[in-house]
Amino acid sequence: MKHRVKSILFIGLALIALFGMTGCPNNAGGNGSGSGNSGGGGTPAGSFEDTGDGFIKIIPTTTGIVGVDPDYTLPGTEANRKGVFRAGRKVKLSPYKLGKTEVTYELWHKVRTWAEGKGYVFANKGLEGWDGTGGGGTDPNYANIGKPPTENKNHPVTMVSWRDCIVWCNAYTQIKLGSDEQCVYRKSKTDTTVLKDATDTAACDAAYADMSKKGYRLPTEAEWEYAARWQGSDGTNADNCGDVRLTKLNSASGAKDRWDTAETGEVAWYSGNSGNKTHPVGKRRANVLGLHDMSGNVWEWCFDWYNDNPASNDSTYVQGGIVTDPQGAASDADRVRRGGSWGATAGGCAVGVRYNYSPGNRFNFLGFRLACRP
Repeated sequence: MKHRVKSILFIGLALIALFGMTGCPNNAGGNGSGSGNSGGGGTPAGSFEDTGDGFIKIIPTTTGIVGVDPDYTLPGTEANRKGVFRAGRKVKLSPYKLGKTEVTYELWHKVRTWAEGKGYVFANKGLEGWDGTGGGGTDPNYANIGKPPTENKNHPVTMVSWRDCIVWCNAYTQIKLGSDEQCVYRKSKTDTTVLKDATDTAACDAAYADMSKKGYRLPTEAEWEYAARWQGSDGTNADNCGDVRLTKLNSASGAKDRWDTAETGEVAWYSGNSGNKTHPVGKRRANVLGLHDMSGNVWEWCFDWYNDNPASNDSTYVQGGIVTDPQGAASDADRVRRGGSWGATAGGCAVGVRYNYSPGNRFNFLGFRLACRP
């Protein structure tokens, strides 16, 4: 019996050493520095706090985000460049935490290999970011998919589908919190089976996100955009969205001017400065919240089903006359991606740009970022 207790203790200590043991940590790559308010309570303009665990705690505006139409030039005429906070729409968000950086390949690989030994199944094993060497033309060496991390371990993971990401989030939750009880992604509201198989396409595509759980998850599109654009009461290069100022839709996250200025290159890896490759996370200037690479480096999956009209399913989420914590369209063929990438134009990295992919798609310019409850 003493032998067994010692073995269990050893395993537990090994997991702590490998993954850490903070309440909602990220360790998602990088230790980017960003300034933060110390306030933990809600204010009309909102507040935030760098919690020291790789996450930013975001307390959204208490009076709701009032959507506005842009009265300035966008980098294109398409409706998908106007974000989700549209004129006539008022949205309220609950407090949440968001990773300061995109998930790195190093962390992805540690969690995936642990999870595969615990019954989790992934459709894609992930690819380490590419430094421009050892590939073919503008593509990395895809023979490296799933291999142990190398010197590029702090690049964002790529070549992972939306389905892989939600299953990985459940696995990471089980590691960090000691069981799968707090996993967010379930088969349905009534069938609370934890999703652990990314090759079960039907189950994953019908995933229910139990937001009462403390586990890791993808951000909703509204959470993602709010974090990419939040400026508190600072009106520099910002839209007036009620009591809060949000970065203009024609600018990259954290940029102080529009997309076609030098500011884009200060905050984002995009086609004009990336060299057609990924880069280590956290190397461009952070936005006001202290978040890095919200524009550029890799596109980021969001949880929501996509619809050209972001308000298409608002009736499901109305509370007290305000759309509260929306999770996108009722259904669709595609899930949302946001933020642009190393291969996108400067205009494609603007915070208002919305795009979509099938949940089974994987690309070398697509990754994800973690969210969770405070």
